[in-house]
Parts: sequence; structure tokens; C-alpha cells
Amino acid sequence: MRALSAEDLVAFQTSSYEAINYIDEKHEITGTSVGTNHRPRWVGNSAYVSKFRTVARWVIMTASVVTLALYHLYPVLESNPTADVTASPDLCLEPECIHAASEILYNLDPHYQDIDPCVDFDQYTCGGWRDRHDMRPDQGSIFAGTLMAENAQMRLRHILEAPEAPGEQTLSSADKDNFKKLKSAYDACINVDALKKRGSQPLEEILGNIENIYSLQGKGSDKNLTDALLYLMQTDVSALTDFSISPDDRDPDNVVIFVTPPRRIGLPSREYYNDTKVVDDYTSLASKLFGIFNFFYLQNNELVSSPQLAKNVILLEKRLADATPDTQAQEDVTQYYNPYTLEEAGSLIPEISFEHILTELSPKDFKTDRLIIGSPSYLKEVSNIIRSTPRDVIHAFFKFKAIQRYYSDIEDPKVTPLREFNNRLAGKDPQATQDRWRKCINDLDSGIGWILSRFYVLDAFPEESKELGDQIISDIKEQFVYVLDGTKWMSSEVRQLGKQKVANIIQKIGYPTRSPDLMDAEDVKNYYGSLDISGDKFFENSVRMSKFEFKRMWAQLGQPTNRDEWGMTAPTVNAYYNPPGNEIVFPAGIMQPPTFYGPKAPLYLAYGAFGAVSGHELSHAFDSTGRHYDQIGNYTNWWDDKTVEAFEERAQCFVDQYSNFTVPGPDPDSKPLHVNGRLTLGENIADAGGLSASFHAWKKRDSSHADKALPGLENFTKEQLFFISYSNWWCSKTTKEAAVQAIYTDPHAPKPARILIGHDGKLERIPGSFPVSTQGACMQIMYRHSNASFIQYQSSFP
Repeated sequence: MRALSAEDLVAFQTSSYEAINYIDEKHEITGTSVGTNHRPRWVGNSAYVSKFRTVARWVIMTASVVTLALYHLYPVLESNPTADVTASPDLCLEPECIHAASEILYNLDPHYQDIDPCVDFDQYTCGGWRDRHDMRPDQGSIFAGTLMAENAQMRLRHILEAPEAPGEQTLSSADKDNFKKLKSAYDACINVDALKKRGSQPLEEILGNIENIYSLQGKGSDKNLTDALLYLMQTDVSALTDFSISPDDRDPDNVVIFVTPPRRIGLPSREYYNDTKVVDDYTSLASKLFGIFNFFYLQNNELVSSPQLAKNVILLEKRLADATPDTQAQEDVTQYYNPYTLEEAGSLIPEISFEHILTELSPKDFKTDRLIIGSPSYLKEVSNIIRSTPRDVIHAFFKFKAIQRYYSDIEDPKVTPLREFNNRLAGKDPQATQDRWRKCINDLDSGIGWILSRFYVLDAFPEESKELGDQIISDIKEQFVYVLDGTKWMSSEVRQLGKQKVANIIQKIGYPTRSPDLMDAEDVKNYYGSLDISGDKFFENSVRMSKFEFKRMWAQLGQPTNRDEWGMTAPTVNAYYNPPGNEIVFPAGIMQPPTFYGPKAPLYLAYGAFGAVSGHELSHAFDSTGRHYDQIGNYTNWWDDKTVEAFEERAQCFVDQYSNFTVPGPDPDSKPLHVNGRLTLGENIADAGGLSASFHAWKKRDSSHADKALPGLENFTKEQLFFISYSNWWCSKTTKEAAVQAIYTDPHAPKPARILIGHDGKLERIPGSFPVSTQGACMQIMYRHSNASFIQYQSSFP
């Protein structure tokens, strides 16, 4: 075969791109990659034109991707002119395979052959990815999942900005109403000129309502305090304490009211309040905002200036932050599950009337005398803080929280200092703003996400993907049962209950079919039937959406737990395990490249990425949190003492190893910050257990249905490509500031650590193995068969 010249490749790519542009010229959007215009599959003026465009697109796109793959292979072909990538019957040349091969070749470090994968697997597999992906000025971090989410956003943008609704001529009346509501919300959001014209007026209306409810004329700090908290809760402003409705951990068939500390007082975490420079900058910001929004008060007949008021408010925040449990405690069910009667809860903080809040928010026929208090010590300290803090300081604090909640929903120079401060804190360009259309789609996803999900799924999620996802998860569940059978450190009784727990796990894939049924346009319409959307008032839409969700949440009281509900919308690039529901959930958004190239791509790719994600979520059923929930989702002690002791011994290995991983400190002269191995324990166990289960599930599947190789990657074994596929999912970039913030707040380890899964900066097992201490303290690993299976592929990486 003649080796293609660079000129051949460029000429062929150019002609391909021109053809794609010709077909899609009416739908091209500036700034997107050529050939990535996504249109709903039902769009077309006639069946013939639609079919022609589909065929033409696939022919051209396939040729283009083949060209890209060959471009990467050019040096290989030059040095080996007898190589023929089309000759082998064991080579997969389906479009999905060529796409996957091109992506992997792009992601690998350009000099990967000079890198020892067992020393720096992150650079080996992601060096090329980092070279070709830059963060936008408004981003503090990105990873492969970020790009997947942006692809989903682009699909939705095309739908929302098209001249007419998808398949307008054949849409049902319910879907026409759905699209009208979606389009009205988007149009109101995207109209920046109208937002600038209104300026800060809608935000100042909220500030005025706070003024009226919690006026400065009240005596003492507690008068009308409960009414102020009620208003803030209903407008989605977090202050002093949070309320939520969730399944009762000890009775998951019923919901209960949780009262918890805010996850964020003002700064990203409590640690920031101990950083003098950050606090000084934050105080200066508050002073500017208080001056801009006229936060001046008379105190003892003297005018209190905004700088002094700002200092007092930030001091209040620091006291609240000091009283807040650390992130690790807030993630620990053994610490946050504290049942109290209303009277007992009221005795913790008599300044807040829980009875009044329940009367105002609960369904009329609902009665309860039970709350779950996330941190009794926090409420006690908040009571002390309220009593010792002047009313004007709490008043300013409430208004400050409202500004922080809604500043991004207005277009006014008044809030520029807040945006710039937040950007600096995350290491972003201080002047950067998110593309308006991206913000609008994010807001739609939060507010009317199931309408958005319906049009996304119809466009982007074929039934074949759902079927393959089901197969992968079923295979991994089978592997978990096999692993549990051989886990000798568990007692036989716990192993049997564990196998029953795996069998009981509900797997939800793609999208919900109830509450609402995403395939039923009428059901989706009825879900949002009481929500009014304006086509020209974005801020009011934002508030209405928050109030709609708030009312829907509180209406659950007195009803059995709705196990059909999903906690993530379909375009979401994420997944989760819900312990009380004993369910794993995988939205359609995460079942896209690079975790999921499609049913025709080799399974070692799907099992390496999506399978590892699936195994990760399933592993949560047995991690440091999941182990507290039995086979029907009850929070209970179902492990005997001996099993718990053996688990803790092995878990400590993970704690020690991940605690050795560091990121640079916030300042040039700062010491490196260590990962909190205890905070990240559950996620680290899930990573290791999930990858092991997925690997063995794939090996079993491959033994009966062997996959073909990928073009340009024949030097890699299928096993190696499995791990490369896993690692490519975690390819990432981050600013120093965002990395520091994640250390304090994120229960996940940094993404390079999730790739390496090693210790002391060196990889002693192939990526994906369970970590083993050099001192021998953890020689018994969490599950059997793991390391031995991975080690055999270590020495054969190219």
C-alpha cells in the first residue's frame, strides 16, 4: 500500500469538510467543529432528502475519521510501507471503531513509547489529550466528561436555535406545548439586551422583600427570623441551615425531613476562612457590594459604614463555618443521621420555630414529630451565634446570600466584583464569563430538565445503547457475586446477604420511564403543568423554577417514597448509587464517547470506560458508606464485628495510599496539600472495585465473543486498551486554585490519582489494580483475583 503523503491527507480532509458544510450550511454554528452539527433524527422536509443526508453524512464522516486515523499512522506507514490497515480480517473498520482509534491516538502522549506506563500512566494515556484541549477562560478544570457534557449542550443548542421545533409537522400537541415552554425559557435567557435593560432591578426586589420580612426595626435577632428563613428557603437561598426531603435511611419506603448545615456558607469550604489573604479579599468584596446596594444602617444613632458592616458579616460567616462539620463528617451517615422530635430539635435552637416551618410548608394533612438533624452541635452553636450577633449583621448576611445566589441571573455591572472574585478563587480569568447559551442550557437542565431530556434522548440515545448498557451492568453484577463468594474475610452470613443485595440492585439506564415517562410527551407536559414560563422575563423564570421544585419536594411528605424518580436528568454526564433505594443510575449523557462508542465498537473499550463507571457505582454498595445499608436499603448494622474489623484493616490501606498524593499549595511558598484519604475512601474503594469487576466481566465475555483490534493500535493488547479506555475517561486539566478547592470539598481523589491508583508517586501495579502497601500491611487486598490479573500485562506495553 502506498504511504499517504501529508498533502494527500490534507486535501482529502478539506474536500470532506466542504461536503459536510454544503449539506449542513443552514445549520452551521460558528465556533463548533466542522461536521458536528447534530440534528434530531426525525427532522427532514422529505423522507428522501433526510435519508440522503444521513447516508451522505455517514460516508463523509467515516472517510474523514479514517483520514484522521491514517494521519496519526503516517509515521508508522512511512517506516513500514508493507503495513495495510485494511488487510486484516481481525481489524474493526466500523465507524465507531475508527472514531475510537482516532480518539485514543490523539489522547496518547506523542512520545508515549518513551514513557514507562507503570511510572506515569496518566501522562502515557493523556499527554496528547492535554496538548489539544485548552481550558476556556471561564473554566477552572476540565476532563473528558466536560467535553462530553459540552457535546450534549451543543446538540441541545442546535435543537433550541433551529428555525422550528424538531419534526414540527409530526409533533404531537403535547410535544408542541413542551417545546414551546422550553423555547420560551431559552429565549428569555438568551436575550442579553433585555437583561441589561432590567439591570439589577429584579434582584433588588428580593432584597426589598428580605427588608420587609426581617426589618431592622425588630427587637433582638430572633424576631421574624423564622419568617425570613422561610422566604429564603422558598427562593432557593441557603442561609444558617438547610431543609430537605429524602427517604428515611432507617425506613427507606417513607420520606423524612432532614435539617443540615449549609454545604457552603459563602466561601467554598471552612478552610478558606483560615486563609488571611482570601478573607481580606472576601471582606473587601462584601464592602464593595454593600456600598453598591446601599447596605448602610443606623446603629446607636450612628451611620455604620459598609466596610465595618462587611467585617462583621464575614466574622459571622467565619463563626458559622467553624461550627460546620467538615466535609468528611457531612458525608458520614453514622454522624449525620440523628433523629429528633420537634421539641428536642427546638431545644437545640429555640430561635427557629421548626413547628412553624412545617406548618407553612407541609401538606395540610401531614403531621410528624420527627426530624433528622445532620449536626446537633452545629444547631446549638448557631443558636449562640444568633443571640450574640446584632440584628443588622444578620440582616445584611441574608441579603448577601441572596446576591450570591442570584448574581449570575442578572446583567449589571453592580455584580461584576462578585464574578471577578469567584473567578480568581477558582484560578479563572477574572473578566471571564460563561458563553450565554451554555448558561441558558444549564439553567434549563436545572429548572425544566425533563422537557430538555426528552428532546435530547430522541436525538442522541438509540435503544441499542440502552441494551448494551444493560448487558454490561448485568455482567458486572454477576462478577460481583463471584467475587463475594471468594471474599474470605467476610463471614458466610454477610456474604450471603451481600449477594442478595447485588441481586436486588435496581439498574436504571438512559432515562426514566415513570415520574415522568420520558417517552410519553403528555406525561412530561403534565409534570410541569403548574409551572408558568415567560418568554421575556428570565429572572422571574429562574425564581419560579426554584419555587416549583421546592413545592414538589415538600409535597412528597406523607407519601410513600417514589422509587421511580431520578436524581439526574438524561443529558447529565454522571452516574450515582442511591443507598436507601439500592439502585444504580446511568443517564444517557454518560453513555456517549469516550465512555461508550456504540454497540459495534470493541467491548474492551465499553467495559474499560462505561463498565468501570458501572462497577464503580455498584461498588458503592459495599464501600465505607454502602456497607451500612442492607439488601433492602435500610441503614442498619448488618455486618458482624469480625467482618467490620477486616474491612477497616483493608480500607486503611486505601486511606494511607491516597493520603500520599499531593497537589501544590495555594501560594508559591505553601506546602503541598495532601489528599484526604479518609474523605475520599468510599470513592477510592469504588474505583478499585469497579475496575476489577469490569475487567473480569469483560474477560469472561471476550472468551466467548472475541473483539477485533483497532486500526493503528495493533501493537496494544486488548487488555492494555481496556485500561487505556479507563484512563482516557479521567484525562484532565485543572488550575492550581481549582485543585486546592477540590482537596477541601470533593470526596473524589484528583483525577490523575484515579488513573494511577499507586503510592509514593510510583505505579507498582498496572493501572487498575488494588493498591498494595510496600510494608505488607495490606497484603490481603479487598477482593480476590485482582492484582494477578493485571500484573501479567505490565511488561508488554509498547
